[in-house]
Amino acid sequence: MSESTASRFGRHSFGRRIVTRAIVVLGAVFVGGQVMRTLPHDQTLVFPVGSAFPDATRFSASWRTASGGNGRNETAAREPSGGVTLSFKSAPPLQIREHTRLPNGDYIVTIEIVHSAGQRETDTVGEGLQTNIERRVSLSGGETMIALAVSTSVPE
Repeated sequence: MSESTASRFGRHSFGRRIVTRAIVVLGAVFVGGQVMRTLPHDQTLVFPVGSAFPDATRFSASWRTASGGNGRNETAAREPSGGVTLSFKSAPPLQIREHTRLPNGDYIVTIEIVHSAGQRETDTVGEGLQTNIERRVSLSGGETMIALAVSTSVPE
């Protein structure tokens, strides 16, 4: 009787060890996954400036984390995480590709493009239009195309 009790105790002990190890391993995998999400990853932001604004003379973009609305990190969410500003003496490239390292997640991208107002008679040298665009994007590593809206009508 004592042998059967000892063998049952040994089997339960062995089973408990396996379950305990499995829980520890699964917990480590979960925590590791959470940590990996907060680490910066290579991200490429693609801005189709030349195709949307072929007469652009200046391009500026900045990005910041999207606020979750919980108030905890609202001040930090308003601060840009990065940005780029380029000026063009001739036509801009079809795409501007900006490489950066950011954690995956949602971001607000603010874009300012200065471009000529067209060839209307009322234009003078040095005048231009500024187009401001704001986009919410989800970064998950790799490339993200940032859509730039173009108005096909010119105000009179």
